[in-house]
Amino acid sequence: MIIKYIPEDFIVQEVLVTDHTPHYAGQPYILLCLDKKGFSTFDAIHEIETWFGITDTAAAGLKDSDGVTSQKLSVPARYRDMLDRLDTFNQENTGENKFLHLTFLGYINEPLKPARLEGNVFRLRLRGMDQDKAENWLSRQIYTLVYPNYYDKQRFGMPGHKKQTHLIGEALYNKDYQKAYEYLLESGTREASLPFNGDYEAFFNQIDKQIRGFYDSAVYSSYFNQRLGDLLEEGGPVCTVEDEGISFRMPKEKRTMAALMTEDFPEEKIGTFRVMTLEQKVPRKLLVTTNVNFLSCGEDEFHPGKAVLTVSFFLPMGAYATMAMKQLDLFL
Repeated sequence: MIIKYIPEDFIVQEVLVTDHTPHYAGQPYILLCLDKKGFSTFDAIHEIETWFGITDTAAAGLKDSDGVTSQKLSVPARYRDMLDRLDTFNQENTGENKFLHLTFLGYINEPLKPARLEGNVFRLRLRGMDQDKAENWLSRQIYTLVYPNYYDKQRFGMPGHKKQTHLIGEALYNKDYQKAYEYLLESGTREASLPFNGDYEAFFNQIDKQIRGFYDSAVYSSYFNQRLGDLLEEGGPVCTVEDEGISFRMPKEKRTMAALMTEDFPEEKIGTFRVMTLEQKVPRKLLVTTNVNFLSCGEDEFHPGKAVLTVSFFLPMGAYATMAMKQLDLFL
């Protein structure tokens, strides 16, 4: 099974409910919808702020570059004149391989925050599947999936780059700025090209605070994954799934997750890493439950003799669709 063979195979629609009005009456923020392809949320905001000459753009969630995604942004209302240039921006940032498209939604009273995000709706095309397997899945119509709420590889690096943001974050935590810089150079991300005058600590002080927060959060995410894997191994048989250098211990049987399903699961068994995440300041669920809808099946035009299966499902904030598909492939 191949996920994200082309960006159009991975469509994400953010679910975020916030009160907004179409007319300006002193509200301090503008609410925009950002549709994009080929840009991470960080890179998209950088492009938008550079093009319009604005600052303090905020998003409730992070979306990767290797999909077609839709999400909300907030911008301070002092930049209301940018609305007159949205059409020009959209025209200049439309392309076949990547694009940014902004739509004005209204005005709001506070900037977007992760706590506002309810989750995301996903529509995926799973490629390279055996025809019999794809047809068997389709015949189910719907499947209730329970899976471990690991942070997937996206948390540990950008698409196409080495996955080691957690290593950068750990080195920064230990104040080993030189080691953090070496890891950053190996990752090859945009931040590695920032000016460097020989002072490692000063170099990291110039990085956008949201990017720095991403490094910090990645450390706790890796600790969370390690502890969750330990708990799963205590519950039953697991198998190791590796993806771009990041390993996950996945349940081979549903009973492996049984102990983690109880509402009174002791908080101290997972530790403080549950609350130290970029998205939220509340405990992260150990397991996620979703209903996977099997929609259609056809020939995979990129892989002769194989099938492509279209599925859709909703996931709460912070849960990864790619992780759900890893587990689904083990259970069905």
